[in-house]
Amino acid sequence: MDRFEARKLLVKKLKDKGCLVKFENINNKVPYGDRSNSIIEPLLTEQWFVDAKRLSKKPIKIVKDGKTSFFPSNWSKTFFQWMDEIEPWCISRQIWWGHRIPAWYDESGNIFVAENEKDALSLARKKNKSKKFKLKQETDVLDTWFSSALWPFATLGWPTKTLELAKFYPTSVLVTGFDIIFFWVARMLMMGNYFNKYTPFHKVYVHALVRDEKGQKMSKSKGNVIDPLELIKEYGADSLRFTLISMASPGRDVKLSKDRVTGNRNFITKIWSANNFLKLNNCKLDKKINLNKIKLPINHWIYNEFIKTQNLVTKNIDVFRFDEAAKYVYQFVWHSFCDWYLEFLKPIFNSKNKAEIKEAKKFSSFMMANILKILHPFIPFFTENLWSSNNYKKIFNDFLISSNWPNYKRLNKFNKNQSNINDIIELISNIRSTKAELKITPKLYCEICFDDKSGKLKKLVNANIDIIKQVGRVDKVLKNRTGGKNSLDILVLKEKLSLNFKEDVNLASQKERILQKIELINKQISGLNNKLKNKAYVTKAPKEIVQNDKNLIKELTIEDGKLRSIVSSIN
Repeated sequence: MDRFEARKLLVKKLKDKGCLVKFENINNKVPYGDRSNSIIEPLLTEQWFVDAKRLSKKPIKIVKDGKTSFFPSNWSKTFFQWMDEIEPWCISRQIWWGHRIPAWYDESGNIFVAENEKDALSLARKKNKSKKFKLKQETDVLDTWFSSALWPFATLGWPTKTLELAKFYPTSVLVTGFDIIFFWVARMLMMGNYFNKYTPFHKVYVHALVRDEKGQKMSKSKGNVIDPLELIKEYGADSLRFTLISMASPGRDVKLSKDRVTGNRNFITKIWSANNFLKLNNCKLDKKINLNKIKLPINHWIYNEFIKTQNLVTKNIDVFRFDEAAKYVYQFVWHSFCDWYLEFLKPIFNSKNKAEIKEAKKFSSFMMANILKILHPFIPFFTENLWSSNNYKKIFNDFLISSNWPNYKRLNKFNKNQSNINDIIELISNIRSTKAELKITPKLYCEICFDDKSGKLKKLVNANIDIIKQVGRVDKVLKNRTGGKNSLDILVLKEKLSLNFKEDVNLASQKERILQKIELINKQISGLNNKLKNKAYVTKAPKEIVQNDKNLIKELTIEDGKLRSIVSSIN
């Protein structure tokens, strides 16, 4: 019979027997099941509880003493909020699946808790002595979180003292979401410290939740669920993995979109193309490369740039800033290695200098092997595959996953060439950005002419003329400034450099547009300066955001100077 019909019938029978005192309607909050959408009826039953207060004491002390730490550290507050106000833990559940509670009852209602029925019978015999009895096991099962709390050691063969338990307990890092800090993390700390000598893990990394691109929680009813298996099928597991890592900033949820995954698939494709470029040029790895014998300036530059990246990536991984580590490795691989280093190699490979070609081939392969190493935590499947296809597995006699993490030291004798190459990059970048700003075809060659007072810039160009000509698309260096409607001045390394285009590029038509852009940049700089003058904003806003504002002012100021130099030279 339906419960509502049963209630009506109950009222009728009470009336018929004259037992009904009164009938009144009472407003009440009625709970509904989130899945069945049915009214939840309260039913008082006997339950099993654990003395959680007693279990919580040691974990609280361990976290306070720093033997188990949370990253980011603010999540320890959530842990203490739960643990300091902890209530007895109801561990019994009336469901079909789970670990059945190891308790047995006799006909008199006596309870016998034991590891198995045989031990329970032994306890019951002592209690009942000569009486006949039958035992019935408890039908309730343990709360899922109770069973899960045993995971760090139960999976390793506990309570038997296995080799796995000795080797892998305690573990180093637990990675989890903030929504189960109490339900799972705290319970594992309770059980681990109660049944074993050591806390189950030393560090707890609390990652963000993955939401849709609008920041909404994914839900089937909303229709905004992004299936990771579909993304993997379309873009690859590493593309998705790198996307999630690069967006995992502390305290922020990940707003996942397909565009982000597409961008990181392009990053992996870029590495693939770079590797193919080295293969086409017959670059082969020499395991015993002598860094002190490296002579090419571009190799000095890329090595020290790699060391800087290696150290930044290592540092950020150590403190669980995986997003920052991903940012640094992305910038180095895409920009420093693929965009610049490989371009700088082309004039060498096309030259007839056998010694330089030999060094370039060996060192570029050396760099690729180490790039795969620092990329491996972020894109493991792709890098392991490339490691094998490049025969690095045979050379090092090991898989990439088992190889040593790079730990090279900066070579100060490379510093000068590192600085010079960075200056060359700034020069070429300025020529390219000027073309883009003036909507000039990127492939168009130009002539350059130094200012009369030029010192450092002139010396730099003359010493590296071949690279600058090919990579910067410079036709020749003029002794005297030609002037005219196709000439303009740009700022490079705080010096003026004249660019002259042989073709008619109609610079005058671009002047008004650039002036408008300068005006917009000045408004943006003014707005940021006013923002930073606000003491409340500087004090309360996250340090990273304030620093980003300061960095943006510097970038905009440099951009403003470059544009003003262009405008002032357009006739």
